[in-house]
Amino acid sequence: PEEATAMARAVPNRRREFAAGRRAARSALATLGHAPAAIPMAPDRAPLWPEGVTGTISHGAGICLALLGRSEDWAGLGLDLEPALPLPEDTVATICTPAERETVTQDPSGLLSRRLFCAKEATYKAQYAQSRRLLSFHDLEVTFDASGGFSAELLTDCPPFPPATCFAGHSLQTGDILAALVTLPRL
Repeated sequence: PEEATAMARAVPNRRREFAAGRRAARSALATLGHAPAAIPMAPDRAPLWPEGVTGTISHGAGICLALLGRSEDWAGLGLDLEPALPLPEDTVATICTPAERETVTQDPSGLLSRRLFCAKEATYKAQYAQSRRLLSFHDLEVTFDASGGFSAELLTDCPPFPPATCFAGHSLQTGDILAALVTLPRL
């Protein structure tokens, strides 16, 4: 019931995604040795994890995944799933910094724009566990390496992260799904 109230006004598809995310999160909680528990939504819409747990939920392209860890080990976790389709042209300027737009124009597949979006979403989720700050798309600049790894550089002040902080992540494509993961180990 604590979870259902958050979705009372949502459309049926959004309710299904939300429920699938919470089921995946409870399954992940079990692997950490936790009893099944409600995972309500905070006023900022982030999941309220049980004490000692941090995590991330993502759904897209018809699947839903949750990744959880002990907060003593992880300062933040971020996962995003997206369909392996180019972003609409009119969205690229909203998502990409000028340097990223230049790189996107060099991509013959058209998927780099969506990969950038996916990487930024995963980074936003991971850093949010510490900063509790919503970033804009132009607050991060992402660069990819040949192995699927990426670096997301923070272009603004976002305590406890200073400008120029680089978050490391990994992205991959499997079939028609793009995924990005950012993990922030506890130091």
